[in-house]
Amino acid sequence: MDFLPELGFYGLPGHADDPTALYGQLNDAERIGIGVCFLSERFNVKEIGALTGAAVARSEHLGIASGVTNHTTRHPMVTASWAMTLHKLSSGRFAVGIGRGIPASANAYGILVATMAQMEDAFGLWRRMWRGETIVGHDGPAGKYPALRLGPDFREEIPIMVSALGLKTMEWAGRVSDGVILHTFFSDEALKRCVAAVRIGATRAGK
Repeated sequence: MDFLPELGFYGLPGHADDPTALYGQLNDAERIGIGVCFLSERFNVKEIGALTGAAVARSEHLGIASGVTNHTTRHPMVTASWAMTLHKLSSGRFAVGIGRGIPASANAYGILVATMAQMEDAFGLWRRMWRGETIVGHDGPAGKYPALRLGPDFREEIPIMVSALGLKTMEWAGRVSDGVILHTFFSDEALKRCVAAVRIGATRAGK
């Protein structure tokens, strides 16, 4: 997580009609020394694979992170290979940011509603593939998969971050992830409570 220093920004924040506006934002961020660009996904002109690929290609020093996408919208092997590709292309500047999403939207689109159990299981699958494992006969909260594999020669550690709102979720995220993405408009007091909850989870996981 050394590539995620103190100051970051959201690229293409909120609604965007023109994804090419990201290029100027990346140039400005690198010029003034910002550390990381977070990119959120929208099902229009903000598809996360395309955006993060463009951001890695158009930057030299910035950390690039999805902030966020959902594990339920892609097969675990697709997500793992997307992350591995950007990890290699960026020389280790990429991090996967995942959130639970909005249940009403998932139901409307016919997408599985995410749970923390599913997310934790998916994280484990990705990490095992990034370490070069072949996974056979997986049957867990994230789904049933006869075989999952990227290749036997990988030995990579790619950061996973979780977007969290409630204190229970933050404590869980501190345990299962490498970083936690907090709401941008928390008060100072709320921020202190959130950080304390994340640290409880991290400490219990031996981090």
